Amino acid sequence: MVYDVYCFLKKQGNNDMETVKETSEATKTSVSTVRRIINEAKGSNLLAVFRTPDGSTGGLKKPISKGQRVVIVHAGSEDGFVPNALLLFKAGAKSGDYHDNMNYLNYEKWLRCQLLPNLPPNSVVVVDNASYYNKQSDPAPTANAKKVYMKKWLQEKEIPYDENMLKPQLFSLIKAHKEQHKTYSIDKILSNHNLSVLRLPPYHPDLNPIEMAWAAIKGYVSSKNVNWSTGKVIELVKEKVAAMGAPEWGRLCQKIKEIEAEYVKSDHVVDLLTDEFVIFADDDCDTDKESSDDDDDKIA
Repeated sequence: MVYDVYCFLKKQGNNDMETVKETSEATKTSVSTVRRIINEAKGSNLLAVFRTPDGSTGGLKKPISKGQRVVIVHAGSEDGFVPNALLLFKAGAKSGDYHDNMNYLNYEKWLRCQLLPNLPPNSVVVVDNASYYNKQSDPAPTANAKKVYMKKWLQEKEIPYDENMLKPQLFSLIKAHKEQHKTYSIDKILSNHNLSVLRLPPYHPDLNPIEMAWAAIKGYVSSKNVNWSTGKVIELVKEKVAAMGAPEWGRLCQKIKEIEAEYVKSDHVVDLLTDEFVIFADDDCDTDKESSDDDDDKIA
């Protein structure tokens, strides 16, 4: 998605630096991450199949109208896509088992009916920060909630409070504790099956191998579907999913591990530089204090 946004903005005629910054703002992704994704996409064998030199998708002959989107939901690992977990449906459909657009109800149904029955024991499900992954099962009261609900939430969480507290005071207490009591609906569902959830850091699609899998699938579809038929899109998606086995997924996951390793190296460098900065700043403060003390001595 990040590279697609970059290619679109690049066509507006801005220089590369401006385009990267606009892409960062549009996708809520850091500038350094945007640059990495762009460099990897330009040199990727996955994208070389369908990207023309100017970044356009040459296979598309007809623009996608608002009513022609297809929702794709799937999961994968180093062993390939999870068997029987592919979900495809037309966005905005008003009938069928799955309808409308992607939302929590559709996601939960897919999770229970297609993902859970096909996951190996003790699996860890990695998700990003989409809203339907992160629906809270017992959200903390907001500032507009009634005092009775604020007190009830604090009581359930065994957080002590004074009965004479005003509403702003109760809410301040809730804000101080709500993060440690935050629970998500899908976490409970998966926990009941001895499975756990790992959430990716915000604004880091580069740490999700399925993003690269989506790029490969979209590339395959755009190179084959010259008439832009929704039915043909679904057929081509199924073809590409079936063709992406363990070897290709293994390469995608390995690439993510390499990116993670680079982040770890960067963290150590930033940590070291920050530590040195703090030491130097403290030294300056100590020096200023000593100078001040000396001046006081001279005045005395």
